[in-house]
Amino acid sequence: MKIGVLTSEFTKSGPMPAEALFAKIKRFGFGAAQLSFSSVSEMEYASNGQYEIPGEISDCAICVIAGASKRHDVPITVCSGTFNMAHPDALVRGEGIKRFELLAKSAKQLGCGMVSLCSGTRCESHLWTFHKDNDTKEAWEAMIGTMKKAAKIAESHGIVAAVETEMANIVNSPEKARKMMDETNSPNIKMIMDCANLFPAGKAKKENVHGIMRHAFELFGGEAVIAHGKDIAESEGIKFCPTGEGIVDFGLFFELLGQYGYKGDMLLHGIYDEGKIARAYGLIENILASENKGVK
Repeated sequence: MKIGVLTSEFTKSGPMPAEALFAKIKRFGFGAAQLSFSSVSEMEYASNGQYEIPGEISDCAICVIAGASKRHDVPITVCSGTFNMAHPDALVRGEGIKRFELLAKSAKQLGCGMVSLCSGTRCESHLWTFHKDNDTKEAWEAMIGTMKKAAKIAESHGIVAAVETEMANIVNSPEKARKMMDETNSPNIKMIMDCANLFPAGKAKKENVHGIMRHAFELFGGEAVIAHGKDIAESEGIKFCPTGEGIVDFGLFFELLGQYGYKGDMLLHGIYDEGKIARAYGLIENILASENKGVK
């Protein structure tokens, strides 16, 4: 297992040239990356709150990104491809599918076999904002219809699309994750295991951690193809924090990944402070090096 990172961790103040981005990732010691095209200044891309996929991806940009990744020995194992799969407007969902197919082709060009997804929200203005209609039948049906289209694209391009549970989205629990995979019924739709995203408001307490983590693995642990090293603070709400500063038990996380046969990398996420990235990396490195807790 390699310790990787989302490229967006280094571009909070804006995108940067691919060469500088991958050089920085390597300097921190990371051996893999999840690529967000919004991190790379060679891309002419501005998110409108609905898509984390650009409308166009040039061969030139792919060449530059692939070259930087190879020169610095930081393979791209996942491309970020989230868009609002449950938007009330079918045209918005359709545009997302169009962009997803473009991304599937580009991922293959980058030597990457996985793309990340989320289930979306009924919020019309922002992908990561909760809406009171998220639990309706109409929201679920819109999401599943879009997910099935994404599955067909993933199958045709030979990639895996991995979905993340997210409290602000339609799939906001392990039960809904299991239901989504069962209804989509595609070998190319899998899951992202992000333990920080498993805690509803009011449940982010130390005494709940082991039960919540084990329950998620019981329902979809065997379907996890991406692991995110994100953390959440103990609170009455949902308050994410840098890796290692919250309540996620990363020792148990690695233990469960090994138990359920996980073969991928651990991708750090949610730090957004370069001054804390080295500490987070060291924490994960130490756990991996532990004889009893390392995933081998």
